Amino acid sequence: MKALLVVCVLVAAAVVGAQEGSDVEVVASGMAAISSDRAASLEEAILDAKRNAVEQALGVIVNAEALAQNYEVVWETIHTRSEGYVKQWELLGEPEWDARQGLVTVRIRATIGTVRAVKDLWEIPEVYRALERPRVGVKLVSADSRQPEAVSTAALVSALRARGFDAVDSTSGQRAEVLITGTVRTEAGIRLGDKDAPYGLGSVIATQKAYADVRVVWADTGAVIVPPLRGEATGFSFHSNEEAREEALRTLGRDLVEESKGALAQKVLSAWAVQLLQGLQVRLVVRGADYRTLAQFSDRLREMRGVVRVERERLEAGDGVVEAVVRLTPALFRRQLLRLQVGAKRVVILRHSPSLIRLALR
Repeated sequence: MKALLVVCVLVAAAVVGAQEGSDVEVVASGMAAISSDRAASLEEAILDAKRNAVEQALGVIVNAEALAQNYEVVWETIHTRSEGYVKQWELLGEPEWDARQGLVTVRIRATIGTVRAVKDLWEIPEVYRALERPRVGVKLVSADSRQPEAVSTAALVSALRARGFDAVDSTSGQRAEVLITGTVRTEAGIRLGDKDAPYGLGSVIATQKAYADVRVVWADTGAVIVPPLRGEATGFSFHSNEEAREEALRTLGRDLVEESKGALAQKVLSAWAVQLLQGLQVRLVVRGADYRTLAQFSDRLREMRGVVRVERERLEAGDGVVEAVVRLTPALFRRQLLRLQVGAKRVVILRHSPSLIRLALR
């Protein structure tokens, strides 16, 4: 997966809503030429309807920018795998057999699982760039020393990169938009030389347990993307207790990402898909705004296409702060902002990330 924001521009008809987290229910039509084998024609029409249903659902994710750059690659990926994205479907009404046109048409209601599709689409460079997937920083600290825990952090960064995330150790000084943060602790199991260990195992092997409590947040705002989750792993060594401890920490970092175990990557993917579908919460900080200017800015923002809602506005430390939910890609939203006029002033963007935009009115 290559990681976190949004556009509704290609949803042609009936995206009924996000369900079960990142599932989407859509109504779509499909057609096929009538042949001598009516059953085969009906099956082809249903397959066409499924493809169209997937296109509708994923149009929220695959915005016009990505399509314009490589339409065929994007939709070929979707078409060749579309049936795998359809979790369930049902026919709506009876098929329409039009002998004059030589076509059979069907309508279906389908539930589309977007997480798997997002994983596939993120492999396409054009989609990667258009979505502006954020860099993910990892910040794990020892529960005992409160110092950075290097072994599990390195393992987690490596495992995330293997799944396509742009991941970095947060202590490296590299800027990240998303932060995986938490505490790690270890617990001794069997120590080498422990004569009281069952079956004399202490003379052969050392074991250690490692535990992590982590959550995923936006680095700029601290808003939670993935709620707290816990991971645990065991390490073994025939040489030393410290080696067993380090193996436990490495395994813990890897297992947090493994879909069959901690599934952190899957949870981030699911949360990302939900935000793609339902809108991203963006904090806009307007430098030096007073109440009147902030109210005007918020009113203009509400009129902007792609802004779902403005949730609240306030003055904070001499600046205006607006919380908005947006269904636009970050780049497109910023371009829209630059066209916004508040009285005689226009927006100048000073600094930005997917979740936080600092701007001035000049």
